[in-house]
Amino acid sequence: MKKRTTQRVAARAVAALAVAGTLAVAVPQSASASDFLNPCDLRSKISELQGWGSDTSSNIIVFKATAQRSSHFDGVVAQGSAKAIPCGVAFGVKEYRWVVFKGDGEFVHKGDGGFRNWAYYGNTDRFGEKVVFHRR
Repeated sequence: MKKRTTQRVAARAVAALAVAGTLAVAVPQSASASDFLNPCDLRSKISELQGWGSDTSSNIIVFKATAQRSSHFDGVVAQGSAKAIPCGVAFGVKEYRWVVFKGDGEFVHKGDGGFRNWAYYGNTDRFGEKVVFHRR
């Protein structure tokens, strides 16, 4: 029962943020407390992991597993995964992963980009498909 409540609250919060035109992005008390994932806009998972904007002290990345060319993250606080049908696809479940970390890191993206395949928040520099995270 508790899981359903969390999912409903998360879904309402995403809808409210989307209507307001802002989707703040970054770690809640329990980073894996919910399986909620919107594969059409992975920024919503970042917002959930960030505690809907209340904690901006960590770097966060959410990505479709197939969109990862290479990566490393130091000081991992939480990580998890979920399976979902990709946005705009009628079938075929894909794995999505997320990592919350305080240290340095690097993620090299493979694919067409956009918030359907990856989203990130933190102290970063981006060089094309490569994002370099700096210690928070």
